[in-house]
Amino acid sequence: MITLLVMTDGRRDCITRTLASFAEMVTGPVTRRIIHDDSADHGYGAWLSTTYPGYEVVSSGRRRGFGGAIAFAWRYLTAGSPDDADLDRMVFHLEDDFVFRRSVELADLAAVLDTRPGLAQLALRRQPWNEAERAAGGIVEQNPQAYEEHADFDGRVWLEHRQFFTTNPSLYRSSLCERGWPDGRESEGHFGLGLLATGTPEAAPADVRFGFWGSRDSGEWVEHIGAQRAGSGY
Repeated sequence: MITLLVMTDGRRDCITRTLASFAEMVTGPVTRRIIHDDSADHGYGAWLSTTYPGYEVVSSGRRRGFGGAIAFAWRYLTAGSPDDADLDRMVFHLEDDFVFRRSVELADLAAVLDTRPGLAQLALRRQPWNEAERAAGGIVEQNPQAYEEHADFDGRVWLEHRQFFTTNPSLYRSSLCERGWPDGRESEGHFGLGLLATGTPEAAPADVRFGFWGSRDSGEWVEHIGAQRAGSGY
């Protein structure tokens, strides 16, 4: 049902902590595991294959940068017919420099996406990172009026907004991968703006929302540990 897509660019210390944390803290119906290696380092690729034998280790053979790596990984993930029964309905996107600080059940996130066709993703909140976020106390706190809290009858709680799409740890439908990822600088921002402008396969532009898992006061679920970026083109 869910493909785990891990994006890495050569930091062994980071991905080791990230995947150990995922194994300890995250549960759910993950049926396929992919690591996209953008390091262009054959030694690192060999190490990944040996260390994580349960994963498909994928590389284009050259460094593509942030946007190019996601574009290549999404093409790999959706290769073949869009109606291929082997294509999982959802993808959990995980960069190699996050660790989980709270338990996460992916089936709960998937259940929310199943009932909210306009919701393009459910992301996990991280600690304040840039100066503006630190000054405000967090991502949501930086612009609190932009986030609307929702809950269902099973006790799941999440926030919805129209601010941005994020490649921080999140669950989204594989139909987004079939849309393709823009290359070039600021591709993350361009992708989110594109969804707001043209919609998704499931929703018209006006209905598109992005989400954070948990209530407004639930705080952080993951910690960003990648102080030094090895990739480029963010």
